[in-house]
Amino acid sequence: MRLSVTYRKIPKPALALLMIVAGVAGRILLAAAPNVEPVLILSMLAGMLLGGIYALVVPVAIMGLSDLYFYFVPYEGMYPAFSIVGLAAFVYSGYAFVSLMGGFLMRRRLLWRTKTIAIFTTISVPLTIAYDVWTAFGNWMFISPPGTSLQQVYAMQVPFTLIHVFSSLLLAPILGSIFLAIHSFGVPVPGESPADTGQDSQ
Repeated sequence: MRLSVTYRKIPKPALALLMIVAGVAGRILLAAAPNVEPVLILSMLAGMLLGGIYALVVPVAIMGLSDLYFYFVPYEGMYPAFSIVGLAAFVYSGYAFVSLMGGFLMRRRLLWRTKTIAIFTTISVPLTIAYDVWTAFGNWMFISPPGTSLQQVYAMQVPFTLIHVFSSLLLAPILGSIFLAIHSFGVPVPGESPADTGQDSQ
């Protein structure tokens, strides 16, 4: 007998769980770099590769689990509960929108090829900007100090959005390639295969 590797397709729940784990870990590990995060790209992938209820479950689960860490460890007591819940409504709905749009724009482009990743990466830019415009509005409503105008909030948001766009351009081809490959081919599973007949007879 000799070792061989076969590729086994994994079901949607397992792929969704893998995305959630990657999202929670990535968001926490990249927390020191503002607006560099994997959640937006993974939300797009959930809509693109999984669709259905998973388009909502994946981004909500990533944010919910990682928020438990952030609001009970580094951000504990920093914001009142009303502000947290209000801003969360914009953040969660923003990622849900990105996920649904990822599915709408990419569901027919699931072939494993460079063009798919290039289109996916390109689409991530306007979705990143739309997400930031939406969540900046939520920030203005629930987090900004009294007297701050919406124009001021958007002006301050510009450099962070540029970083966020850079984050998407960096992570879209990486995460897109990984998860599209897993979706298309499965995961490698080691096993044993019979040796050549000539070898067995010796």
